[in-house]
Amino acid sequence: MSSRFSIFIPVYKESEFLEPLLDKLVANSPEKKEIIVVVDEPTDKSLSLAQKYTGNVRFIWNGERRGKANVLNEIVKQSSSDVLFFLDSDVRIDSDVEGMLETINREIRDADIVEVKKDVIRDSFLARIVSYDYLGFNFTNWFFAKKLNRCVGLNGAAFAIKRETFEALGGFRKVIMEDLDIGTRSFIKGVRYRFVNDFRVYTKAPSSWSDWFRQRKRWALGSALWFKEYFREFMRIAKAHHGVLLPALLFVFPCLPFFLVTIAMPDDFWVKAMYFSLLFLSTQSTLLLTPAAFTSTSLAFFRNLFLMMGSIGACSSLFYLLSRKIGSAFNPLEFVFFYLLYSPLWLLLIITNLSKVCLHQKTASVDWKV
Repeated sequence: MSSRFSIFIPVYKESEFLEPLLDKLVANSPEKKEIIVVVDEPTDKSLSLAQKYTGNVRFIWNGERRGKANVLNEIVKQSSSDVLFFLDSDVRIDSDVEGMLETINREIRDADIVEVKKDVIRDSFLARIVSYDYLGFNFTNWFFAKKLNRCVGLNGAAFAIKRETFEALGGFRKVIMEDLDIGTRSFIKGVRYRFVNDFRVYTKAPSSWSDWFRQRKRWALGSALWFKEYFREFMRIAKAHHGVLLPALLFVFPCLPFFLVTIAMPDDFWVKAMYFSLLFLSTQSTLLLTPAAFTSTSLAFFRNLFLMMGSIGACSSLFYLLSRKIGSAFNPLEFVFFYLLYSPLWLLLIITNLSKVCLHQKTASVDWKV
């Protein structure tokens, strides 16, 4: 028997995606779902939508900023369904909504949380690069679902949860990464998790590198605060499920192995090994006499070059296979840019904020969003 859904869409001021999203949601079988949109500090554009969807969508207006976690916890109490479906206001749904809800309903019979696959609207070069980030996130959660039937973190842009589970977890907490936080608490409590790979929702990437940096700087701080709070639990999870967690780190940060090897491996070992190899090979070919005469600095450069080329090749192959499994786009040139610039920058932001949080007891005020 199909469950009725309560669909929640939190909005800060307005969203260009809200109207087409609501058009999709109200198109068929309104009796199977209630749709609640809560708007903090609504604009005239947001207010005008209420007339269009009279009778199909319930709007809640907050004249002041209440915050995403607060408004979601409050409107859940005002809903009536056993299955809660959270959608961000900046997502786009291209697939059949009824088919999506039926799939979620089928999966949630044997689970407590069902997450929907996300992708990026590939409308710019930056968006195409960001899509590989989402590929890693998607596969990480799919991997956790297959191996453990649980997941450490959620992407809150589209997921369903049973009401009883949401209430048992205490709802959302007022933290920067409220979706990651509720995912971690669900893992600790053994909540059953499924990842739906049959369809996807699309989200908008930042429109510029400066917007991306502001977004990821906040995400990095939120992740660092999350890691500090759950450090002991995270260590226990790593010890018990290292065969899942370690590959997951590679999916999220593909440049991490190269970074660790570069730091951990002494230069002298590589320089001497390559130097004596070239000396030996030069006895077989005079063409190698010049490379053999290079300084240790040159050898160190070639060491890093060979390591980098090898790691790019290995990670490109891995992500190509992941894209085939998940059904995402893959372009080798885009991935090289993602690997060489984007992924190290994102990893550096994480490391920097971890250092700030751990060494300086850094805290943050929790706003609605980036």
